[in-house]
Amino acid sequence: MLALMVVVGIAAGCSSTPPPGEYDDEEYSVNDPFEDINRVTFAINQTVDGVLLKPLAEIYVGVVPQWGRDRVNDALNNLGEPVNFANALLQWELERAATSMLRFAFNSTIGLAGFFDVAAGIGLSRTDEDFGQTLGVWGVGEGPYLVLPLFGPSNPRDAVGMGVDWVLDPFTKALRDHERYQRFIARGIDQRALHIDDLETLEETSIDFYAAMRELYRQHRSNEIRNGELPPPLPIPSITLEEFSDEEFDQASATGEESEE
Repeated sequence: MLALMVVVGIAAGCSSTPPPGEYDDEEYSVNDPFEDINRVTFAINQTVDGVLLKPLAEIYVGVVPQWGRDRVNDALNNLGEPVNFANALLQWELERAATSMLRFAFNSTIGLAGFFDVAAGIGLSRTDEDFGQTLGVWGVGEGPYLVLPLFGPSNPRDAVGMGVDWVLDPFTKALRDHERYQRFIARGIDQRALHIDDLETLEETSIDFYAAMRELYRQHRSNEIRNGELPPPLPIPSITLEEFSDEEFDQASATGEESEE
């Protein structure tokens, strides 16, 4: 369910047409050969969410004021900065790596162990980086769509990435077993609390909630790998201005002007 929650609210858009031949067929294909199994896992995850995670998140929102929830979210985000730093380096995103390093330094000290995101106040914005994104930047394809128990939407590339991030995370060894479990549970409740209304609205307005989450997840991951750059639009056959030479376009424009006169 964690992956399901973090993709809510991501919208894909496009504003320009790439040159012919630059379309990525994999991006637009459904690529869900295990759909029957995935739907069963999705239903189980939804049951767990409805019975356990959502009620806990609602209690959390009802008991802890917004200010307190913000502090918990900031502290959990700060614990993830070393992984952001490592993956930014592996992607050769040196500016993002430096930002993650400075964020961790400022927030862990001045920000009182990360409970206050003072780095954001001085222009050091947080960006999530993980090894799944790193593999995508290196050119590794996403592979077939998967729904993992508890974690939700994924694919082989991102599933491997989660395992590598677990190894890269210095807190994996620094924290004791029960502390790692507490961190995992706290992150799940925190993320679920952030998106209670969003998920409920999406489910109510979706004809097929499973398909909606599948496409939302894939768009979100594609957006992260591009570092927020807009994706190419869906390659629908049509007559566009690119099919005209400059001379033909001028002639067409002149004809239109004469017609108006």
